Amino acid sequence: MRQEQNDNGNNYALLFQDGNEKALSFFYHEFYPALAHYSFQLTQNRPIAEEIASEAFVKVWRMHYKLNSYGGIKAYLYKIVHRDSIKAVISEQKRAKTHRNLQTETTSDTPFDNLVRSEVYRIIHTALKDLSPARRRVVIMYYLEGKTTGQIAQELNLHPSTIKAQKKDGFNELKKSFIKPMLWVFYFCIKIFLGF
Repeated sequence: MRQEQNDNGNNYALLFQDGNEKALSFFYHEFYPALAHYSFQLTQNRPIAEEIASEAFVKVWRMHYKLNSYGGIKAYLYKIVHRDSIKAVISEQKRAKTHRNLQTETTSDTPFDNLVRSEVYRIIHTALKDLSPARRRVVIMYYLEGKTTGQIAQELNLHPSTIKAQKKDGFNELKKSFIKPMLWVFYFCIKIFLGF
């Protein structure tokens, strides 16, 4: 009986490799519950685990032409779910840490601190709009989302040296955009502080 199931799975794997959607459906019904459970064990978050498990099938389907065995498809699905679950946990930890830091900052901030911070955020936001879309995307991913050059390169399907160049050029453009507005913020802050 076990051999028959194995043969059936490998038959579906060959159909999967050819892009047959019935084969995709077979693997989805075969593995989705286990993958969602596996992700939940890592993330401790049911909705995120279910999303990761679903997304794994989208990712594996993009590579269907490379996969031709039941075991290979199963291994690739588990590898994707494991990697994405770990990323989700790390991302949640960073988000929670940032949230804690913001709460700590905002409890001791004066109205003046909040005013200056808000103005700086406005200047940054305006300067980001002036960057080219490619540079803006890289700068946001690197400086605001905290992703590494390697992660950005993989996500955008670009060479790491391209990411480094876009990051450097984007940062240099931002520096030029910041000089004049920051001088105005500084002037404005001194004026308020000294009561002019």
